[in-house]
Amino acid sequence: MLIVDDVITAGTAIRESVDIITAAGAAPAGVLLALDRQERGNSGAHSAVEEIRRQFGIPVLAVISLDELVQYLRDRASPAELSSMLAYRERYGA
Repeated sequence: MLIVDDVITAGTAIRESVDIITAAGAAPAGVLLALDRQERGNSGAHSAVEEIRRQFGIPVLAVISLDELVQYLRDRASPAELSSMLAYRERYGA
């Protein structure tokens, strides 16, 4: 069973999904994210994505990462928008 999510923050929703899937007698095959915001996980030592990979031993793939989005927007976004994204990454990033 593949878990599909829009974004990952701390991984709470994914952990809850894994619990539901395993309680039903199935096994998660992996996680597909639309956007990996590359935020720190609960431990602060690893990203939330890395924590999910380590905890459950499943692949976690993203369509796009925050770093890729920032790179794309460097020449397209207003300076204020880009600055806001960079500040977000600095505050919450892994």
